[in-house]
Amino acid sequence: MEKASTVIIGGGILGCSIAYHLAKRGVEDVLLLERQDLASASSSLAAGLMFQISSKPAVDCLSRRTFTGLSELENITDELLDFKAVGTLRIAETFESKASLEQLCDRAKNEGIAAKRVNAEWRSKHLPWLQVKSDALTVHFSEEGYIDPYRLTHAYAKSARVYGAKIRTGINVAGIRVNNGAVIGVETDQGFISCENVVVSAGSWANNLTLPLGIALPMIPTRSHFWITASENYFSDEQPMVVHADAGAYTRPEVGGLLLGVQEQYSRTFDYRGLPKDITSFAVTEEGGEWDALVEAEQRVSGFFPKLEEARFESYMAGLSAYTPDGHFLLGEAQAVNGVFVAAGCCGSGVMASGGIGDALAELITGSRASYDLSPFDLTRFGQVDPSSEDFQLLCAKARARKAK
Repeated sequence: MEKASTVIIGGGILGCSIAYHLAKRGVEDVLLLERQDLASASSSLAAGLMFQISSKPAVDCLSRRTFTGLSELENITDELLDFKAVGTLRIAETFESKASLEQLCDRAKNEGIAAKRVNAEWRSKHLPWLQVKSDALTVHFSEEGYIDPYRLTHAYAKSARVYGAKIRTGINVAGIRVNNGAVIGVETDQGFISCENVVVSAGSWANNLTLPLGIALPMIPTRSHFWITASENYFSDEQPMVVHADAGAYTRPEVGGLLLGVQEQYSRTFDYRGLPKDITSFAVTEEGGEWDALVEAEQRVSGFFPKLEEARFESYMAGLSAYTPDGHFLLGEAQAVNGVFVAAGCCGSGVMASGGIGDALAELITGSRASYDLSPFDLTRFGQVDPSSEDFQLLCAKARARKAK
């Protein structure tokens, strides 16, 4: 019978980060199982935005660990991750958004994060296509940027192997076996694997593994998507990312073009029970519906991107991101079963928080002194939920729509 100390289910960016941080702490017999290839679902379809500061301080602590970990991974793998430190220009035009951005600037100053108010001349120089109201508040956070999430996932995986973790792809976990309220192993399509701890980092599929144990994770698979324009002379790869709270949209450079993401009024959600094992066979967006959300957002997006009408869009990317009603992650040990740990509900921020999530779960599993406050991510904070109900799906869809706020 095969044995491991800890089995991690899911080979996305969170699972690979947890494997790396556990192995780095000296945990032996760490085994990660992935039924497809690494980073074959949500992780490879993310925009890869990385922020040093946001409206959620608990998330920021996790995200900053990702930043500090990049050089560690590069040294271990001897490969560059090519983090694009272009910075972020945050834009606020309404009274409410300006107040929120002012508070963010105050926090940035107190926490040592670079933030600088910029004027129309600066905007015209760095973002010649951008148009904002004359009284808009615009702040540049220079230490932020974006990264290739596929490359980052594989860097975690390679580093985990260097420290002794084992990673197996092409193996499906059918269920978690429990005896007397504690984990004893996992059932796979290739046999039973004995273990003391299981980490469920299976993304939108996580409830299929936890619900049979009486653990209902308060999250819903939700569509995340973005569009990529063709190259234009008014775009450049050195331009900063843009986050416009009032327009509910963001941009970043993309190979001479522009990557554009928008928040929908009603984000599309899915029943986790109907998801296929292979996401490549699943239509997150129905054929012909690639432009619906962009058409819906046209009026508010064209306000700051007046060249939207003439833009030539070459690519559309859509994937699943598991959202909770408050937009916070689900991190911690399940109360119902000893030895079951969860890293899920990434809410579209899993890439930037991946380093901190991996480190925090490694601390939790090994019983180390906690460096992170995981109370905002408690698995039971919403009480009993039905992840398949329409009402609960609507709550999570609204959280997706608020993300740019």
